[in-house]
Amino acid sequence: MANVEKMIAETFLEMAQGLESGSYGKRPKIALTGMGSEHGEENAMKAALMAAKDGVDVYYIGSLEAEGVTTVKVADDEEGHKKMEEMLANGEVDGAVTMHFPFPIGVSTVGRVVTPAKGREMFVANTTGTSSADRIEGMIKNTIYGIIAAKTCGIANPTVGILNVDGARQTEKALKELQENGYDITFAESARADGGCVMRGNDVLQGTPDIMVTDSLTGN
Repeated sequence: MANVEKMIAETFLEMAQGLESGSYGKRPKIALTGMGSEHGEENAMKAALMAAKDGVDVYYIGSLEAEGVTTVKVADDEEGHKKMEEMLANGEVDGAVTMHFPFPIGVSTVGRVVTPAKGREMFVANTTGTSSADRIEGMIKNTIYGIIAAKTCGIANPTVGILNVDGARQTEKALKELQENGYDITFAESARADGGCVMRGNDVLQGTPDIMVTDSLTGN
């Protein structure tokens, strides 16, 4: 009986939160570490508040507090990362967002930027972490990760450009083979007169492709 009452209470709570936020269903629980970034804690807390308004239960790991966000107090970024890992392992949160974390090989992040020349949104694949110890393999994986991120953000058919760095031509060849074998990739055309899917500096500034593929070090 107690379980039934708890379930009913949780259902009514979800309904109330849905009426308030416009988002129905279970709210995701996401941890966010605020320390250790060059942007400062205030910037991280601002992001936490924005996410909370969009229906996310945010667990802010740091020293700041704000209404609508649950703060988990820690002394520094090292303690913050340990707390984040503990919360993930215990199932207290569904996921986590962090910065300057020693990701293992195979884990990397896709950046989302607004380009300066035209104010166009672009995904940089990838910006931190290392997708693979092999450069070309890493850039191929970065392409896939970039496509996933862009589609998740609502771009149905994102265009892909490859930054003109070491390994760009080998990556282009591999991706076109992947395309020929059925994987749906739409290549962007460089704004330069000679075109092609290998992008130059002007393409970065203009945001020519939806996804700019590069190695993680250059992306960072």
